[in-house]
Amino acid sequence: MKAALPLALALAGVLAAAPAPVRAAPPAAVSPAALQRIAPEESVLVYVDYVTGLDNLINTIPPRQFRNNVEAFSKFNVLFKLPAAVLGEENDYYGTFFPEISRNVTYQSQRFPRTSVSGYTPEMAAWLKGQGRRNVIIGGISLDNCTLETSLDLLRDGYNVYVVVDVSGSNSPMAEAMAVNRLRDAGAVTVTWLNVATEMADDFATPLGKAAMALIAQHWPASTIGRVQDLTPDGHGWPLPEDMR
Repeated sequence: MKAALPLALALAGVLAAAPAPVRAAPPAAVSPAALQRIAPEESVLVYVDYVTGLDNLINTIPPRQFRNNVEAFSKFNVLFKLPAAVLGEENDYYGTFFPEISRNVTYQSQRFPRTSVSGYTPEMAAWLKGQGRRNVIIGGISLDNCTLETSLDLLRDGYNVYVVVDVSGSNSPMAEAMAVNRLRDAGAVTVTWLNVATEMADDFATPLGKAAMALIAQHWPASTIGRVQDLTPDGHGWPLPEDMR
């Protein structure tokens, strides 16, 4: 037993001198922006290239639902009193802005023409800094190009970026999926227009909440893709367009 004591002490010394075991890194933390409630007073809108010369290439969402969703998104500007940057220009190539954008985006909005893929130009960056808000809610054409690159530049500059995927689109499901993957990897939060509307409205008993519910009643049923069947036909439910029944 006496011989075992020096051996035990020696082993203890070896173990004490050994480096700590390498442990697997913990999983990446959830982006704080994904957990943060989207508050109107902390947010701005960015509408990317909603022009008639580009929408004919969109095939990742049906045309009627796409335009319905864009119209709902355009109404956020006045409803929630969110400053808005409208990216794009009207000319022989790009055509004109969607009427939904021209008609509805009127509250503290500014247009930013450009010659770069990303819309985060020095002029737009200065405008955004002047708003004093860190949340950017963005959507547009196309999700895998100009909307993607603008979002990445906003993330590089420290903004919380919420990409509204169902008001955006691309000409390839594969390209759109890769863009969404890259946006998430970079720290953007992918959302839908309904999710943003209900989160900003917060309480449907308030005047703002009631106005948001009116917008939802008008546009949410029309955003349905494919035919649906009422499994509980008791006279309750949202009215649907004829071609979805």
